[in-house]
Amino acid sequence: MKHFTIFKSVNLAKTTIHFQNSTRSITIHLPEFLFRASSWIKVVVLIGVALFAIQFVSISLYDGLLSQGLSSRRGLDRDLTKIQETVDYLSMTSDDFYRDERRLHARYGLPVPDEGTREMGTGGEIASDSLLLRGMSPVLEKAAVLQEETDRLKSKFYNNGESFSSLTNYINQRQTIWRFVPSICPTQGHYASSFGPRVHPVTGEVGKMHNGIDIGNDRWTPIFASADGVVEIAKLSPSFGNYVLLDHSNGLKSVYAHMQMYVVKPGEFVRRYQLIGYMGNTGLSVGPHLHYEVWENNHPVNPLAYILPNDHSVE
Repeated sequence: MKHFTIFKSVNLAKTTIHFQNSTRSITIHLPEFLFRASSWIKVVVLIGVALFAIQFVSISLYDGLLSQGLSSRRGLDRDLTKIQETVDYLSMTSDDFYRDERRLHARYGLPVPDEGTREMGTGGEIASDSLLLRGMSPVLEKAAVLQEETDRLKSKFYNNGESFSSLTNYINQRQTIWRFVPSICPTQGHYASSFGPRVHPVTGEVGKMHNGIDIGNDRWTPIFASADGVVEIAKLSPSFGNYVLLDHSNGLKSVYAHMQMYVVKPGEFVRRYQLIGYMGNTGLSVGPHLHYEVWENNHPVNPLAYILPNDHSVE
């Protein structure tokens, strides 16, 4: 039986490998297509290296951006915490404002405002994408809550400001009126005679109505206006001697009699505590003193009802 060996023709390429520092060499016969494919292998290797480099650079950039993002987030969280502390402080301050406002209302006999009306509510529908973002990021949720608190606090301060403005206008109006109320003792001294019926010290008339009070002291003791007003009379009379009558423009008038001299003239506007004359003994008088009267709607009233204790005044 015969055997036949069939050889397939294959183109071979020869390559020689030389050993360093030696005369030896090896000749290798390799299929020629391997050498033709080597250029493609180089391309594939270069592409792999490029992709690896791109991946390395991307990972490095991602890590850097992630680190920067986390650092920014921590900084933003610290800033939001500081803002929250400021908002909490302002909220406590607004409570102090409200407490002071209630005291002022109570002091001036005004209705005390309801604290519940100052809690300005905020609300409304929140978009679904905003809800999703707020749910995914605690920082965004914290910022959103902080925004709601600041809006509510802003409305509360605005409301308090409007209320204080109205209260200030009311107080200014009241002070304008109170400046014309004779609320101080016009001079220093001791009460020598009270308001009401008495025996006249000069004429001896029994039951004579004493329309004011007498305040005794040394001659030339200063006498001051007990409230703002206009000098209606400043003259010498047989009974009152040198006297001054002030019109306070609100149904109230005050009289200062038996003065040594007066230093104002009719038509002059005077302020409370302004010097109008000096204590004397002119007219029907038995000693240096001030006869002081207060008239209310053309009727004499007890001046002590208007004089505040401890030399206070209505301001």
